[in-house]
Amino acid sequence: MTFLKQLTSRREFTLGAAAGGAGLMTLGAYQTDASDGELETQSIRLIRDRKFPVLCYAPQYVAQRFLELEGFTDVQYVSLGDDGSYAHALVDGTADMSAALGVDWVPPIANGDPIKVLSGLHAGCVEIFANDNVATVQDLQGKRIAVHGLGSPERFLLSSVLAYIGVADTDVEWVFAHPNDWAGMLAGGKIDAMASFPPLNYILHDEGIGHVVLNTTTDNPWKHMFCCMVAANSTFAEENPVAAKRALRAILKANQLCSEQPEVAAKWLVEEGQSPTIDYAMRTLTDLPYDTWDIFDPEDTLRFYALRMNEAGIIDATPETIIANGTDWGPLNEVLKEMKA
Repeated sequence: MTFLKQLTSRREFTLGAAAGGAGLMTLGAYQTDASDGELETQSIRLIRDRKFPVLCYAPQYVAQRFLELEGFTDVQYVSLGDDGSYAHALVDGTADMSAALGVDWVPPIANGDPIKVLSGLHAGCVEIFANDNVATVQDLQGKRIAVHGLGSPERFLLSSVLAYIGVADTDVEWVFAHPNDWAGMLAGGKIDAMASFPPLNYILHDEGIGHVVLNTTTDNPWKHMFCCMVAANSTFAEENPVAAKRALRAILKANQLCSEQPEVAAKWLVEEGQSPTIDYAMRTLTDLPYDTWDIFDPEDTLRFYALRMNEAGIIDATPETIIANGTDWGPLNEVLKEMKA
């Protein structure tokens, strides 16, 4: 039985307790709040990068079923541009809402671009792999690091790591390449380090390529903050407040599913071609702390990354400006009350 067939109605559904079909587990009635009002639009565009799947965004892919329950009849997934930036797809109006590295939202907000961060998604997920020339993150100074480009999310994340340890990101050599080539470049000695995300990090581990010098899931201070956060195009959120809230609720419900019933979410990810194997999907869903979405403060995370981006010289804006101009916690606060009721 597929995940879609297990949705019994717009109000209630049951989910397989395991991929092998060992019985059913009822999560209870899925309620849409009548006080939300009518959807202003039944269409929404999210992001899915088929060229370089990023499994830590699993709730965004699983959310399609929840979005249907919320009344969205036209759920589209759009592709990324060549720079790998999720933020750019929101800024130019190609997509309406998406999860991405929290640090990816900071520079466009500083530029006055139309982005509103709505919620955290989960902590952790990034591992920085390096060759034998790099023993610790401090050794990244002067080394060659692979990124999509200077405006890519992994460059912003790596710049924030460097700023935190007092290294200017002009003191490393950025090597531009597609993420699908990074592992081979590290193994072949063409780069010294790279940031990796599921399932790429599992491939590196399994093939014995490089070693980890930083794991944001387990290392301070990164493990105490959101790695990935949900944001919307400001125009979409302002013109469609009910749709924005319901879409966020669907993503967070999917996030809860990934945390509480990873077998179900993993099976769906494989069936839809988002994960190459059930093993990679399960490792992602069980390794990452998806249950932190309602524990950590998303404002603290944005403040941290804004400080690091400021220190790196990438933005001039203060954390207070980023938070004031680029966030809207109203929908999250409403969803928190509903899901904890």
